[in-house]
Amino acid sequence: MPPLLFKTTLLERRDYGCASELVFRVPPGFQPHPGQFLHILCDGEGRLLRRPFSVFGHNGRSASVLVREVGGGSAWLRRRMPGDELDVLGPLGRGFDLDGEEEEALLIAGGAGVAPLVYLGQRLRERGVRATLFWGMESGKEYGTLPERLGEEIDLRLATTDGSRGKRGTVLDLLPCGSSGAGFRYYACGPRPMLLSLASRLAPGGLSSLQVSVEERMACGLGACRGCAVPVADPPGAYRAACREGPVFGGEELDWERLRVST
Repeated sequence: MPPLLFKTTLLERRDYGCASELVFRVPPGFQPHPGQFLHILCDGEGRLLRRPFSVFGHNGRSASVLVREVGGGSAWLRRRMPGDELDVLGPLGRGFDLDGEEEEALLIAGGAGVAPLVYLGQRLRERGVRATLFWGMESGKEYGTLPERLGEEIDLRLATTDGSRGKRGTVLDLLPCGSSGAGFRYYACGPRPMLLSLASRLAPGGLSSLQVSVEERMACGLGACRGCAVPVADPPGAYRAACREGPVFGGEELDWERLRVST
Protein backbone atom coordinates (compact mmCIF):
# COMPACT_ATOMS: atom_id res chain seq x y z
CA MET A 1 0.00 0.00 0.00
CA PRO A 2 1.19 3.59 -0.55
CA PRO A 3 2.47 5.41 2.54
CA LEU A 4 0.03 7.52 4.52
CA LEU A 5 0.74 10.66 6.53
CA PHE A 6 -1.53 10.72 9.56
CA LYS A 7 -1.86 11.98 13.09
CA THR A 8 -3.04 9.48 15.63
CA THR A 9 -3.57 8.91 19.35
CA LEU A 10 -1.39 6.78 21.56
CA LEU A 11 -3.60 4.11 23.11
CA GLU A 12 -1.21 2.26 25.37
CA ARG A 13 2.41 2.20 26.49
CA ARG A 14 3.83 -1.13 27.66
CA ASP A 15 7.21 -0.91 29.38
CA TYR A 16 9.77 -3.71 29.12
CA GLY A 17 13.09 -2.92 30.75
CA CYS A 18 15.05 -0.67 28.39
CA ALA A 19 12.30 -0.59 25.75
CA SER A 20 8.62 0.30 25.50
CA GLU A 21 5.90 -0.81 23.12
CA LEU A 22 3.72 2.06 21.91
CA VAL A 23 0.27 1.12 20.61
CA PHE A 24 -1.68 3.63 18.52
CA ARG A 25 -4.68 3.84 16.22
CA VAL A 26 -4.23 3.47 12.46
CA PRO A 27 -6.43 4.67 9.59
CA PRO A 28 -8.86 2.29 7.83
CA GLY A 29 -7.09 0.20 5.20
CA PHE A 30 -3.68 0.61 6.82
CA GLN A 31 -1.93 -2.71 6.10
CA PRO A 32 1.83 -2.78 6.64
CA HIS A 33 3.92 -5.65 5.31
CA PRO A 34 6.28 -7.36 7.78
CA GLY A 35 9.66 -5.65 7.65
CA GLN A 36 8.29 -2.26 6.64
CA PHE A 37 8.79 0.70 8.96
CA LEU A 38 7.07 3.85 10.14
CA HIS A 39 8.66 7.30 10.19
CA ILE A 40 7.53 9.07 13.36
CA LEU A 41 8.05 12.74 14.11
CA CYS A 42 9.84 13.06 17.46
CA ASP A 43 9.15 16.69 18.28
CA GLY A 44 10.91 18.93 20.74
CA GLU A 45 14.27 20.73 20.88
CA GLY A 46 14.17 21.62 17.19
CA ARG A 47 14.18 18.07 15.80
CA LEU A 48 13.05 18.14 12.19
CA LEU A 49 13.89 14.65 10.97
CA ARG A 50 11.58 11.75 11.63
CA ARG A 51 12.81 8.54 13.27
CA PRO A 52 12.27 5.09 11.71
CA PHE A 53 10.66 2.28 13.72
CA SER A 54 9.82 -1.19 12.42
CA VAL A 55 6.22 -2.31 12.68
CA PHE A 56 6.13 -4.45 15.82
CA GLY A 57 2.46 -5.41 15.75
CA HIS A 58 -0.74 -4.78 13.79
CA ASN A 59 -4.30 -6.03 14.18
CA GLY A 60 -6.21 -3.94 11.63
CA ARG A 61 -7.33 -1.24 14.08
CA SER A 62 -4.05 -0.44 15.79
CA ALA A 63 -0.33 -0.86 15.27
CA SER A 64 2.66 -0.74 17.57
CA VAL A 65 6.37 0.00 17.55
CA LEU A 66 9.10 -1.05 19.98
CA VAL A 67 11.10 1.97 21.16
CA ARG A 68 14.52 1.74 22.78
CA GLU A 69 16.32 4.92 23.79
CA VAL A 70 19.35 5.53 21.60
CA GLY A 71 19.16 9.32 21.36
CA GLY A 72 17.07 12.38 22.04
CA GLY A 73 14.36 11.54 19.52
CA SER A 74 13.67 8.02 20.76
CA ALA A 75 13.86 9.24 24.37
CA TRP A 76 11.19 11.85 23.60
CA LEU A 77 8.97 9.26 21.94
CA ARG A 78 9.32 6.76 24.75
CA ARG A 79 8.04 9.37 27.22
CA ARG A 80 4.72 9.72 25.39
CA MET A 81 1.64 8.74 27.40
CA PRO A 82 -1.78 7.39 26.35
CA GLY A 83 -3.80 10.20 24.84
CA ASP A 84 -0.78 11.97 23.36
CA GLU A 85 -0.76 12.68 19.63
CA LEU A 86 1.71 11.07 17.23
CA ASP A 87 2.58 12.19 13.70
CA VAL A 88 3.25 9.11 11.55
CA LEU A 89 4.34 8.50 7.94
CA GLY A 90 4.16 4.97 6.57
CA PRO A 91 4.35 2.16 5.93
CA LEU A 92 7.66 2.68 4.13
CA GLY A 93 10.30 0.50 2.54
CA ARG A 94 10.39 -3.05 1.24
CA GLY A 95 9.43 -5.81 3.63
CA PHE A 96 10.03 -9.54 3.77
CA ASP A 97 9.04 -11.75 0.84
CA LEU A 98 6.49 -14.27 2.15
CA ASP A 99 5.88 -16.08 -1.13
CA GLY A 100 8.11 -19.03 -0.30
CA GLU A 101 6.78 -22.55 0.16
CA GLU A 102 8.75 -23.29 3.32
CA GLU A 103 7.20 -25.18 6.21
CA GLU A 104 9.73 -23.95 8.77
CA ALA A 105 11.24 -20.52 9.29
CA LEU A 106 14.08 -19.47 11.56
CA LEU A 107 13.80 -15.86 12.77
CA ILE A 108 17.14 -14.57 14.06
CA ALA A 109 17.22 -11.34 16.08
CA GLY A 110 19.97 -9.38 17.75
CA GLY A 111 18.85 -6.91 20.42
CA ALA A 112 16.26 -4.43 19.13
CA GLY A 113 16.31 -6.30 15.81
CA VAL A 114 13.55 -8.42 17.31
CA ALA A 115 10.96 -5.75 16.42
CA PRO A 116 10.25 -6.56 12.73
CA LEU A 117 10.57 -10.30 13.35
CA VAL A 118 7.74 -10.37 15.89
CA TYR A 119 5.24 -9.07 13.32
CA LEU A 120 6.78 -11.36 10.70
CA GLY A 121 6.28 -14.34 12.98
CA GLN A 122 2.62 -13.43 13.40
CA ARG A 123 2.06 -13.34 9.65
CA LEU A 124 3.99 -16.57 9.03
CA ARG A 125 1.91 -18.44 11.59
CA GLU A 126 -1.24 -17.19 9.86
CA ARG A 127 0.10 -18.87 6.70
CA GLY A 128 0.68 -22.17 8.49
CA VAL A 129 4.47 -21.82 8.66
CA ARG A 130 6.23 -23.19 11.75
CA ALA A 131 8.37 -20.29 13.01
CA THR A 132 11.01 -20.23 15.73
CA LEU A 133 12.38 -16.94 17.05
CA PHE A 134 16.03 -16.94 18.15
CA TRP A 135 16.84 -13.79 20.11
CA GLY A 136 20.23 -12.69 21.43
CA MET A 137 20.90 -9.81 23.82
CA GLU A 138 23.64 -8.59 26.14
CA SER A 139 21.82 -9.28 29.41
CA GLY A 140 18.55 -10.88 30.46
CA LYS A 141 17.61 -7.66 32.25
CA GLU A 142 17.44 -5.62 29.07
CA TYR A 143 13.89 -6.38 27.95
CA GLY A 144 12.20 -7.17 31.25
CA THR A 145 9.08 -9.30 30.77
CA LEU A 146 8.97 -9.00 26.98
CA PRO A 147 10.51 -12.47 26.42
CA GLU A 148 7.78 -14.05 28.56
CA ARG A 149 5.12 -12.25 26.57
CA LEU A 150 6.58 -13.26 23.23
CA GLY A 151 7.05 -16.83 24.44
CA GLU A 152 3.26 -17.11 24.71
CA GLU A 153 2.93 -16.34 21.00
CA ILE A 154 5.89 -18.04 19.33
CA ASP A 155 8.53 -20.69 19.98
CA LEU A 156 11.23 -18.47 21.52
CA ARG A 157 14.88 -19.33 22.21
CA LEU A 158 17.11 -16.86 24.11
CA ALA A 159 20.84 -16.27 24.33
CA THR A 160 22.63 -13.68 26.48
CA THR A 161 26.25 -12.62 26.40
CA ASP A 162 26.49 -12.68 30.21
CA GLY A 163 24.60 -15.96 30.57
CA SER A 164 21.94 -14.42 32.82
CA ARG A 165 19.11 -15.77 30.69
CA GLY A 166 18.83 -18.61 28.23
CA LYS A 167 22.04 -19.91 26.66
CA ARG A 168 25.32 -18.15 27.30
CA GLY A 169 26.72 -16.89 24.01
CA THR A 170 25.43 -15.29 20.84
CA VAL A 171 22.18 -15.82 19.02
CA LEU A 172 23.96 -17.89 16.37
CA ASP A 173 24.93 -20.38 19.10
CA LEU A 174 21.21 -21.17 19.38
CA LEU A 175 20.75 -22.33 15.80
CA PRO A 176 20.19 -26.07 15.42
CA CYS A 177 22.93 -28.24 13.97
CA GLY A 178 22.52 -28.76 10.26
CA SER A 179 20.66 -25.48 9.77
CA SER A 180 23.17 -24.16 7.26
CA GLY A 181 21.39 -24.91 4.01
CA ALA A 182 18.25 -26.36 2.45
CA GLY A 183 15.08 -27.04 4.39
CA PHE A 184 14.92 -23.73 6.24
CA ARG A 185 14.13 -20.12 5.42
CA TYR A 186 16.08 -17.56 7.41
CA TYR A 187 14.85 -14.11 8.35
CA ALA A 188 17.25 -11.94 10.33
CA CYS A 189 17.57 -8.46 11.80
CA GLY A 190 20.28 -7.17 14.08
CA PRO A 191 23.70 -5.52 14.24
CA ARG A 192 25.84 -5.79 11.13
CA PRO A 193 28.44 -8.13 12.75
CA MET A 194 25.65 -10.60 13.52
CA LEU A 195 24.37 -10.48 9.94
CA LEU A 196 27.89 -10.93 8.58
CA SER A 197 28.47 -13.99 10.76
CA LEU A 198 25.16 -15.50 9.70
CA ALA A 199 25.89 -14.89 6.00
CA SER A 200 29.33 -16.50 6.38
CA ARG A 201 27.72 -19.52 7.96
CA LEU A 202 25.23 -19.92 5.11
CA ALA A 203 27.51 -19.04 2.19
CA PRO A 204 27.66 -19.94 -0.53
CA GLY A 205 24.76 -22.32 -1.01
CA GLY A 206 22.38 -21.05 1.66
CA LEU A 207 22.28 -17.34 0.88
CA SER A 208 19.27 -17.82 -1.39
CA SER A 209 17.28 -18.91 1.68
CA LEU A 210 18.24 -15.79 3.68
CA GLN A 211 16.49 -12.44 4.00
CA VAL A 212 17.88 -9.72 6.24
CA SER A 213 16.57 -6.40 7.50
CA VAL A 214 19.54 -4.05 7.74
CA GLU A 215 19.88 -1.50 10.53
CA GLU A 216 20.97 1.79 8.95
CA ARG A 217 20.49 5.44 9.80
CA MET A 218 17.50 6.67 7.79
CA ALA A 219 17.09 10.42 7.56
CA CYS A 220 14.54 11.14 4.82
CA GLY A 221 12.92 7.68 4.66
CA LEU A 222 12.25 8.11 0.94
CA GLY A 223 15.62 7.38 -0.69
CA ALA A 224 16.42 11.01 -1.53
CA CYS A 225 19.33 11.73 0.80
CA ARG A 226 21.19 8.41 0.16
CA GLY A 227 22.44 8.43 3.75
CA CYS A 228 21.40 4.80 4.26
CA ALA A 229 22.99 3.32 1.12
CA VAL A 230 24.21 -0.28 1.35
CA PRO A 231 26.41 -2.14 -1.18
CA VAL A 232 24.74 -4.68 -3.45
CA ALA A 233 26.21 -7.43 -5.58
CA ASP A 234 24.49 -6.57 -8.88
CA PRO A 235 25.54 -4.47 -10.63
CA PRO A 236 29.05 -4.63 -9.16
CA GLY A 237 29.96 -1.58 -7.12
CA ALA A 238 26.36 -0.35 -6.84
CA TYR A 239 24.48 0.79 -3.75
CA ARG A 240 20.80 0.71 -2.81
CA ALA A 241 18.93 2.96 -0.37
CA ALA A 242 17.89 0.89 2.64
CA CYS A 243 14.86 3.07 3.33
CA ARG A 244 13.34 2.69 -0.13
CA GLU A 245 14.83 -0.44 -1.74
CA GLY A 246 15.14 -2.13 1.67
CA PRO A 247 15.41 -2.36 4.59
CA VAL A 248 14.91 -6.02 3.68
CA PHE A 249 17.33 -7.57 1.18
CA GLY A 250 17.81 -11.10 -0.03
CA GLY A 251 21.02 -12.78 1.03
CA GLU A 252 22.24 -12.93 -2.56
CA GLU A 253 21.45 -9.26 -3.21
CA LEU A 254 24.01 -7.81 -0.81
CA ASP A 255 27.75 -7.48 -1.38
CA TRP A 256 28.85 -9.05 1.88
CA GLU A 257 32.55 -8.39 1.36
CA ARG A 258 32.05 -4.66 0.96
CA LEU A 259 29.72 -4.70 3.97
CA ARG A 260 32.47 -6.39 5.99
CA VAL A 261 35.10 -3.87 4.94
CA SER A 262 32.91 -0.90 5.89
CA THR A 263 31.95 -2.29 9.32
